[in-house]
Amino acid sequence: MAWVMVTGGSGDIGRSVATRFARDGYDVVLHTFRGVSRAEVAAAEVRALGREAAVVRAHLGRPSQTEKLVETVLDRTSGIEAFVGTAASAVMRPVADLTPKHLSWSFQVSALPLVTLVASLRPLCAVALTSPGSVSYVPDYAAAGAAKAAMEALARYLAVELAPSTRVNVVSVGLVDTRSSRRLPQWDSLERDIRENTPMRRLVTPDDVAGAVAWLCSADASMVTGATIVLDGGRHLLH
Repeated sequence: MAWVMVTGGSGDIGRSVATRFARDGYDVVLHTFRGVSRAEVAAAEVRALGREAAVVRAHLGRPSQTEKLVETVLDRTSGIEAFVGTAASAVMRPVADLTPKHLSWSFQVSALPLVTLVASLRPLCAVALTSPGSVSYVPDYAAAGAAKAAMEALARYLAVELAPSTRVNVVSVGLVDTRSSRRLPQWDSLERDIRENTPMRRLVTPDDVAGAVAWLCSADASMVTGATIVLDGGRHLLH
């Protein structure tokens, strides 16, 4: 029995990742903090595909809860074979308006749990989701971008230090068409920019992300580790 753990399992991306892995034969642990009811919906979809599913709740910004999460997951499973980190949170403000507390929050929720969870669970494959804002400018994205950059650096170090038993990779994802993205005040202009200035002429979908992650955790990618795969339809090529 192979288990995958998906953090941020109540979001659109986490849900797509969970169901994709279920179709690939995995049982699924869905982590969430505020979205328990949505995570339960995703869990029901996993069970409908004939796989087991468990919903676990933890605040990743609190180290004690992250450590307890590891204990809970190991108690409820036979061990985690794949890990996918989709959970993230950050303060969206210009860099001059950020306080140390804002930056600390972004790193504590987005970057630091990657080390605790992957190093403790020791899956065969781990994938973290970041964004092009880790290497290029996005308005009001300094805290998130810095945290994403830290995740990419940490993933490279984990890839070396946990090899050969664990492979660690990153998928840098462009704007994804999700419910949370559509709530952004600049959504209309962002969507228009993507459709007009991306070679593939569309936004990334949650299923696109799930497909890339599933490939990285497949036998076909057995020699891929420490890599950052850009998934944005070629938008980064035109900056």
